[in-house]
Amino acid sequence: MTVVVGTRGVRARDVVGSCPQLRGLDAAAARALADASTLRCYAAGEPVFLEGGPGDAMFVLHRGAVVARLGSAAGDVVDLGVAAEGHAFGYSEVLRPGRRSEDAVAIRDSTVLVVPAAAALRALRASPETLLALARDLVRIVGLQNRARSGLRRPVDRRVAALLLELPAGGELVAFGGSQTLLAQRLGIARQTLNAALRTLADRGLLVLHPGGRSATLDRARLAAHAAS
Repeated sequence: MTVVVGTRGVRARDVVGSCPQLRGLDAAAARALADASTLRCYAAGEPVFLEGGPGDAMFVLHRGAVVARLGSAAGDVVDLGVAAEGHAFGYSEVLRPGRRSEDAVAIRDSTVLVVPAAAALRALRASPETLLALARDLVRIVGLQNRARSGLRRPVDRRVAALLLELPAGGELVAFGGSQTLLAQRLGIARQTLNAALRTLADRGLLVLHPGGRSATLDRARLAAHAAS
């Protein structure tokens, strides 16, 4: 359940002040934006907003992890990426009013500053530098969305192959950076689905999954060809 943990004062101002996309605001504008905003707590698994909902606010992630997620008509889902702590997200529908085009879901207990759209627009109109910073970030987000929408049409094992090739590696050895559950969350699939895809890739000789299931040795050339097919 969403819990309001603060509405005004120094905490909200500190969150605004630490947000890279909002650093172009002058002191008065930053204060006004913070004073109009609300700090809320979201439990792991709880949506901050859902596709089709109103674009009536933008957000700044204070603590935790919030993922942007797309779904398909077939019920498949894919993650666009995780918002970085201190950064703004969910502002595209504020810049261009409309319904939400994706979900935003807390994947850990998270504290988020909720900035009403009207207050955000007042601040942005007074600060072209801040508006430009958000526009640059939006270009990056649109690229991720296009890639994700394309990924929804691809078989899961090929999506997993592409993700493995992007992970930091020491030669052919790739560590997953945690449990298979965390890796699966990056693609918006169940852990069991990820494990089945890894075993399919292993059966085809494209990787060797190590004991414990948290790392693998890749045949990079063949894995890349499979991911691109």
